[in-house]
Amino acid sequence: MRKTLITYDASQLPISLQSYMNDAPIYDSSSSENARTLFIEGTPSLFLKISAKGTLEREYRMTAFLHAHQMAPRVIEYTDDDTHDYLLTAAVQGTDGVDPDHINDPEQLAAAFGHHLRRLHELPLTGCPYPGRSAEIRQEALDSGIPASLLEELTYVPVDNVIIHGDYCLPNVIMENYHLRGFIDTGYGGIGDRNYDIYWGLWTLQYNLDTEQYHDIFLDAYGKDDVNMDGVHYFSQLVDWTE
Repeated sequence: MRKTLITYDASQLPISLQSYMNDAPIYDSSSSENARTLFIEGTPSLFLKISAKGTLEREYRMTAFLHAHQMAPRVIEYTDDDTHDYLLTAAVQGTDGVDPDHINDPEQLAAAFGHHLRRLHELPLTGCPYPGRSAEIRQEALDSGIPASLLEELTYVPVDNVIIHGDYCLPNVIMENYHLRGFIDTGYGGIGDRNYDIYWGLWTLQYNLDTEQYHDIFLDAYGKDDVNMDGVHYFSQLVDWTE
């Protein structure tokens, strides 16, 4: 997780957030063009995510839901102003899946990555604020301009029966010696089809390790018997068409 020490004017933030900044060192830890993430090195250390107004509510609610199951950081505050949303969370100890602490042993990383996803998919559905994720993902493909007739060629029928992360990539899994400390960037999660997360897991392993040779380790750790490659293909097509 990249961190660059910066000078930051906290007076531009909502008043309720300014006290958390104090005189603590502030680092830019952004990984997306759509949001700015600040690491506040204090006692305790915090992360502040800043994005366009109306874009962080889902992440706030999913983070709070997963924190109740000890799988995400604690939400300190969620607020907004005229132009932005702000999500302040506690920093969890550890580093992400692309940190040298983890990526330098790709076999152990792939196994841990599969195991942690299985744990997520075994959570109870009760209380999850966002059901019906597969229908939303399909609608996103339609909204991107894909003809409905093209989608109808896909015969797989999604089953929404697990809690999905929605962006299950190595940078979004915080671990300490491969032990899960928390999932981050959960704003695309909800109750969905497990094969959506499986697709992203396979994608990120290939992308970040530059090889597919660790796919079987990931799938074995997850449980191959519960993976439907037709479903993985279905979601890969939706993602390809949407992007």
